[in-house]
Amino acid sequence: MLMSGKSKRLIKGTIILSMATLITKALGLIFWLPFQNIAGDQAMGVYRQSFPFYSILLMVATAGVPITVSKFVAERVSVGDHYGAKRVMRAASVILSLTGLCAFCVLFFGSGFISEVILDSPRTESSLKVLSFALLVVPIMGVTRGYFQGHQEMIPTASSQVVEQILRVLTMVIITYWMVEEAFSTEMVSAGATLGAVTGATAGLLVMGIFIMKDRRKPSVPSHSHQEVVNQEPFFSLSKKILKFAIPISMGTLILPLIQLMDSATVPRLLRWGLEVSTVEAEKLFGIYGRGEPFVNLIATFSSALTLALIPAISAHIAKKEYDAVERKVSQAWLMTVVIGMPCAVGLAILAEPITIMMYHNESQLAVETSSAVLATLAVSTIFSTLAVTSSGILQGLGYNRLPVRHLGIGAAVKVSGNFIFVPFLGITGSAISMVLAYTIVCFLNVRSVVRNTGVKVPYRRLILNPIFCSGIMSAGLLTFLYGANQWLDPGMDRLLNTLLATGLILPGAIIYIIALLLSKTIGRAEILLLPRGEQICHWLTRLKLIQPEENSIPS
Repeated sequence: MLMSGKSKRLIKGTIILSMATLITKALGLIFWLPFQNIAGDQAMGVYRQSFPFYSILLMVATAGVPITVSKFVAERVSVGDHYGAKRVMRAASVILSLTGLCAFCVLFFGSGFISEVILDSPRTESSLKVLSFALLVVPIMGVTRGYFQGHQEMIPTASSQVVEQILRVLTMVIITYWMVEEAFSTEMVSAGATLGAVTGATAGLLVMGIFIMKDRRKPSVPSHSHQEVVNQEPFFSLSKKILKFAIPISMGTLILPLIQLMDSATVPRLLRWGLEVSTVEAEKLFGIYGRGEPFVNLIATFSSALTLALIPAISAHIAKKEYDAVERKVSQAWLMTVVIGMPCAVGLAILAEPITIMMYHNESQLAVETSSAVLATLAVSTIFSTLAVTSSGILQGLGYNRLPVRHLGIGAAVKVSGNFIFVPFLGITGSAISMVLAYTIVCFLNVRSVVRNTGVKVPYRRLILNPIFCSGIMSAGLLTFLYGANQWLDPGMDRLLNTLLATGLILPGAIIYIIALLLSKTIGRAEILLLPRGEQICHWLTRLKLIQPEENSIPS
């Protein structure tokens, strides 16, 4: 069965968002390289301690409204109510202007209390003050992105994401370099780096403003008469409906920053208590833990983009009572998430040590070993986190907003408990282990809820066994190449040789995995046709006898 136009639009929209998010995450990863090499692990640790509280206030300020906007807009557009879709955006803009202002006041004027009492790290106060200004900008940008996502137009969001990240990274790198050269304190270097969040968000909002102006110049859709405009629900009632739907989503998105805040508040303390290290050493170890974050975020790129595209798409199908299409969307989303996420996680775990040496300045072999262990462990967590995020988006699209919140709450409890159990004995790697356990539980609970509420049948062989088998073959190939390269090059701590090793093994690993996917029929012609130049790729693969000329895949 061939994919419908709407299915292709969903997946192509996902690909657009994935590419944009991939670029932004790659830029973020590129930023960490000069930042850590210029400023050091301690500045990175202070920087990471500052962000969770900002993220929490951002989640409170946005209250899940951007995702809600995409859902409400999609529902109205699907029945031709374009005027109602614009009213949703206006109502959401008013709500988030007020909440953003309140969040700014809390963070700016409460930065002293937060840094000294909650975080037990006075060095974070200046960073918190700088970050507070982003709270005036980011919420409104989120509303405009949600509006276009509701129309399943992903280019505006993608464009603003890329521009936002480019300016953010440029600001961070330039200011960090200048402040280190001028011998500013660690506290001020961290604060200077956080300024990038403000400049980037401002640039992203300006880009969305351009798209909004273009949207207003479009010819009016002749679907709403004067009577339809009059029949629109009152503005206050619409705002209440938005908040009623958005708050559970906000609670779900709030839990992950809360986990990060608990890490910031507990892990350095547990390191000092369990390992009996100094405050400076604890900040350095927390900075080493932060090295893995950009790689984990990079792997999570696809599932995050898929979630943004899934929620309005599933909502539109529900509004039209197209339940078979919902099941097909779920199957597609799961397959795409696992097929892309699993090999990335496995490859990152195997290449953790050469990547650590390639990317970061390490004071000793012990720092390399610690960082590699943390990175490899966090890589394992992404196998479960990506599927958990995608399944959460499916549940939200179906209208089950409270289930992902409940499951994340359980995961958060596991994460915090794991910190107290593992960190005092295993050091910073213990925090990564507790993350794996937390996401495993959240993933299981989310997937189980999707199955129960949709009746979708899980294709265990294609969804689980085949990707594990293909990743296993890729792992065997990578480990063989890695062993041979280590024997031949003996890279040790040499950054150039480890760079050659890490980058040189990516292509062979990808080729092995793709061939295994094709031969095991995990993906087929229908999936390949969704890619750019899909017809040419199919023709080439058919000649190589890697796919059948008339092969069909899972219907979509």
